[in-house]
Amino acid sequence: MFPSLRRHVRLTLGALALTAGALTLTGILPASADSVGAFTCADQTGGVAAVSGTVYDVRVAHHDGYDRLVIGFPTTNSMPEYQINRQTTAHFVRDASGQPVTLSGSAGIRVVLRNADTVSGAPSDLKPNLPEIRAVAQIGDFERVVGYGVGLSTPACIRVLELSGPTRLVIDVQTAADAPAATAAPSPSVAASTDASQPTTSDLAATGHPAQPAQPANSAMIAALILGLLAVTAGLAIAGIRRFARK
Repeated sequence: MFPSLRRHVRLTLGALALTAGALTLTGILPASADSVGAFTCADQTGGVAAVSGTVYDVRVAHHDGYDRLVIGFPTTNSMPEYQINRQTTAHFVRDASGQPVTLSGSAGIRVVLRNADTVSGAPSDLKPNLPEIRAVAQIGDFERVVGYGVGLSTPACIRVLELSGPTRLVIDVQTAADAPAATAAPSPSVAASTDASQPTTSDLAATGHPAQPAQPANSAMIAALILGLLAVTAGLAIAGIRRFARK
């Protein structure tokens, strides 16, 4: 009875070890760009009604195929309730005062954050003049409702993401893919003087954090090798347990 029980326990532990190794590698490997979801030409809502949040950051940057707007709530662990409405003009109305606001562009997005406010000094008027996002203006901060107007070049489709660590509301506005740029390689002196540790606007708007050091190009190969070694180790362990059980 006891040898049989020992064999069952050891086989179970071996399987768990192999599974843990595979999960670890899964966490190391980068997720596919397709995993963030598709663009949609429709209004979006989300967040949690009972959650409150304070806007500290508003950032905008262009990426290949989309412009990105990031609204940061670093002091809350959940996303406040939000509503995102697309519109065919860049005309907005300020909350409470009713004052009209006209932004650059021919279309727009109105972002409403409920049970929210803004910290003093948070960006309230941005003019990035990107391919799609031409301007961003705060059009409301009244009775725990914060509003932003986004002026767009065209009524483009959008993609909305809720990110954590810190909490961020991300609005991607679809653009045409960037054309390949034919640029000359930087001289050694310029390359040597570039400090990769300094965050760029694009890095911050994409993730809310400075860019991490570049990963080696063969990281996938290394991960596959580690996974193979784990599988071989587990196989040898199981074979040894089986031989021990037959004695």
